Amino acid sequence: MNSVHYYMLRGRDFMSAGKISSAIKSFLKEREYATDLVQRVAKITYEAEINLVCYTEYGFFLVYFLPDAVRIVVKDRGQGIDDIELAMQEGYSTASDEIRKLGFGAGMGLSNIKKNADHLKIKSVPGQGTMLEIKVSMEQNEGGDSMGVSLGSILEKTGFESLTDHLDREKQISGGYVGDLLSDVNANAKPGNIWVTVLTHPNVAAVAGLKELGAVVIAGGIKPGKEFIDRARQENIPVLITELYAFEVVTILASMGIVANQ
Repeated sequence: MNSVHYYMLRGRDFMSAGKISSAIKSFLKEREYATDLVQRVAKITYEAEINLVCYTEYGFFLVYFLPDAVRIVVKDRGQGIDDIELAMQEGYSTASDEIRKLGFGAGMGLSNIKKNADHLKIKSVPGQGTMLEIKVSMEQNEGGDSMGVSLGSILEKTGFESLTDHLDREKQISGGYVGDLLSDVNANAKPGNIWVTVLTHPNVAAVAGLKELGAVVIAGGIKPGKEFIDRARQENIPVLITELYAFEVVTILASMGIVANQ
């Protein structure tokens, strides 16, 4: 039986960004959609959420769950897009410094949506708003392979502090990813990766959950707030912290055989 879900999001509501994509992902998994489709829809809807909170007054999602595909319509009231072709280029961004400091505004949003969609149509009126029409169909699953290193062995050998309870110490790590731009992680990290970052915004936990990462390591020793930890627990993402710099963490992980994605 087909199903249609409706969601709304207001501009600048960064604390809520990621909740829609998490809800959609949970629904897809409950209905046992293919893993590849679940991951691609999660990437697309997260990027669309970030675009809404960064550049619009408000927007809404209509998500149609079909037997072999998902159709997504995203419509907003906002500044619109002057040049769609330019906006589709990787790295092109009109984000403010405030938005960039939060880890957003990498200029990867629309290009990430295009990469993961089987069909994408964009209509926009400058000064009024934008509408995206997206379709994602079933494909073969693509995931990360374990490197033979468990989360428990990382804790034992590194001395990193755990900020989340009830860790699955047997969880296998598939590789490493280091970066502080959420769109880059959303586009390129793989399930099971351990993500090294200095960001402490709750959206880090949201992205880690969407990508089904193995763990997040916060370098630099700045502890995240309660909202971050609560979100990580909700997404079942282990969070580790260390005073070491990110490059030092990467060196240690590499010595254990955990290397970056190819």
